[in-house]
Amino acid sequence: MPSIYENNRYSAEVRRWVDGDTVELHVDLGQGVIANGHYRLYGIDAPETTLRGDTTQEEKAAGLALKERLNLLWPRGTEVVVSTKKSSGKYGRFLVTIWANLEGEEVNVNEWLLSEGWVRLY
Repeated sequence: MPSIYENNRYSAEVRRWVDGDTVELHVDLGQGVIANGHYRLYGIDAPETTLRGDTTQEEKAAGLALKERLNLLWPRGTEVVVSTKKSSGKYGRFLVTIWANLEGEEVNVNEWLLSEGWVRLY
């Protein structure tokens, strides 16, 4: 696991999974400073969980299945480490790479989601 407080890496707690590529986190920035907010997982695009635009029922079902899987693996209260960078996207959210425990090993969650076929590169 990367060390915290260097290269924009911070200790964080999962508050909730909004969908497969957006998570609400409680991030410890150090020196008693805490940031709470919605963060987008860097470099990936997950299926949508709501019907809007050209979202299909199949995509929505895949998105809801992914959200359920994330809640099982890393539920509310799970301690993780995040690396952040500011987005220039339309929502202006911070982008994060997440490292978390999976079956006793620390994994890069973003890469794991790609390798398991849950998401695609963004």
